[in-house]
Amino acid sequence: MTGPGAGDALFDNEDMAAGYAAPPEVESAGEVDVTAVIPVLADADVVADVVAPHRDIETAVGAPLLRTDELTVQFGGLTALDKVSFEIRRGEILGLIGPNGAGKTTCFNAITGVYKPASGLVYFDGKPLTKTKRNEITRLGIARTFQNVRLFGEMTALENVVVGTDARHKTSVPGAIFRTPRHRSEEKDAIERGMALLEFVGIAPRAVEKARNLSYGDQRRLEIARALATEPKLLCLDEPAAGFNPSEKSALMDLIRKIRDDGFTVLLIEHDMRLVMGVTDRIVVLEFGRKIADGLPAEIRDNPDVIAAYLGVPDAEAAAAEKATAVTEVIEPELPVGESTPAGGEHRKAEPRDFSAAAPLLEVDDMVVNYGRIQALHGVSLRVAEGELVTLLGANGAGKTTTMRALSGLLPLTRGKIRFEGRDITQMKAHERVTHGLIQAPEGRGVFPGMTVQENLDMGCYGRAFKQKVEYGQTLEWVFELFPRLSERRKQVGGTLSGGEQQMLAIGRSLMARPRLLLLDEPSMGLAPMVIQQIFRIISEINQQGTTVLLVEQNAQQALTRSDRAYILETGEVTKSGIGGDLLTDPAVKSAYLGVG
Repeated sequence: MTGPGAGDALFDNEDMAAGYAAPPEVESAGEVDVTAVIPVLADADVVADVVAPHRDIETAVGAPLLRTDELTVQFGGLTALDKVSFEIRRGEILGLIGPNGAGKTTCFNAITGVYKPASGLVYFDGKPLTKTKRNEITRLGIARTFQNVRLFGEMTALENVVVGTDARHKTSVPGAIFRTPRHRSEEKDAIERGMALLEFVGIAPRAVEKARNLSYGDQRRLEIARALATEPKLLCLDEPAAGFNPSEKSALMDLIRKIRDDGFTVLLIEHDMRLVMGVTDRIVVLEFGRKIADGLPAEIRDNPDVIAAYLGVPDAEAAAAEKATAVTEVIEPELPVGESTPAGGEHRKAEPRDFSAAAPLLEVDDMVVNYGRIQALHGVSLRVAEGELVTLLGANGAGKTTTMRALSGLLPLTRGKIRFEGRDITQMKAHERVTHGLIQAPEGRGVFPGMTVQENLDMGCYGRAFKQKVEYGQTLEWVFELFPRLSERRKQVGGTLSGGEQQMLAIGRSLMARPRLLLLDEPSMGLAPMVIQQIFRIISEINQQGTTVLLVEQNAQQALTRSDRAYILETGEVTKSGIGGDLLTDPAVKSAYLGVG
């Protein structure tokens, strides 16, 4: 049985049914009066002086501290970063943003030595970092935090920070064993600097608390303090606001500015565009591994290439359909045995289809979902009618995938109800939801790389077995009609397909289960524009042939053009809903993605 052990790993409804119980709350170790331990830390100016970097930096303030020159990273045949060049000037806060799969974290990892570039160079403080090891990069002055909190859970907050100071120590192993004067001096300085750093980030009273017992927000701050303990010339923050509520994000913005004002240079990856626009001095934007923009926040938010990267652009066919006023065309598809179409067929209309009187297929009421101590969804409510195509929009980190996982039964609800076909399925196990026709094509495709295309498609049948062999043949033929490329490659191993072909295979596998409701999670992620247009045309066709679809998507233009209705999700809450076509020009969409009203 799985469950949230160390690190609060995920658990599902099956774990709960098996009797999983959350561990009891640990009694606090108490709070520390910093001024009683180190009286001088009562003075904020003294704290700032202790925290500030005390090391030589050859780069002048305002000059490039770090520069990438045509940086390229490849994973097999996939180019994750393609000749990316930009610079970070000493004393600034630089934001690195982009849609899902743009290459932001890959760039972070290439700079910090986690990934070896295929070509290109990184220059730091006037020197190339070619073949420099990760620990050496840290000692040179680049420190980072991670998307997921990585603290030493059994160590206290102070001990975690003291670990960071070791990057600047010069005592040898024998010196530490025999506790030489240098070692004792460095140890004393490490404790004083550690307390100053905890005071600087605002968690000094919890200095003797074990890291695992701290709140999620305090753990994030502790990770920043530990990175600062290395006295970095450049501090790299990877999604530091993930899981924060609005007040915590505001406090984090103040802390990041405070770090910059104390003499540090900051590189920030963050999905919350309001935070990025509000705290950065300059922004670099990536899309499909390439740099598409570099400028001030005001310039970036109005840059047409950036807006297109986040919101997408409609293809010619979709745009023409929006303007069409011709007589509607009746589509009479041939579906697998046992499936039915709405009476009279489905109509492709220029005006929106009205499902207000239709019976709800899916109803979600006040859904709250937690990841350990982080509340990811805050009372989400939505409705999907039979035959509808509904889109759930939102920026990275808004809670879209969490919503899909909860609907599929992969995450338990802290509060709320899910009703499917009029039945309460809140406590229903994931595989039972599949047998009732609630089918998900997950983010990242989830193709079995060692199986052929045919075998991958057959895997979709096991949850909902066919009563007759003829039904299997008709369904398989239907999938091949939608995706002729899969028919051509039915004996090819899934792992050798292109990204677009793997996405087709993931959708096709879901359709083999004859879904009553098809959940599609980010089907356009990481695909080329022409492939994206093809995928969306097929999704629209699937819906027109009678399959109800709930689509999670970041490409707003493509999704809204084809949706009957849409919901906008921001930081785990539904902030707006409406007809898909109407939301195309609604400022709320741009606000959700780029943090502007």
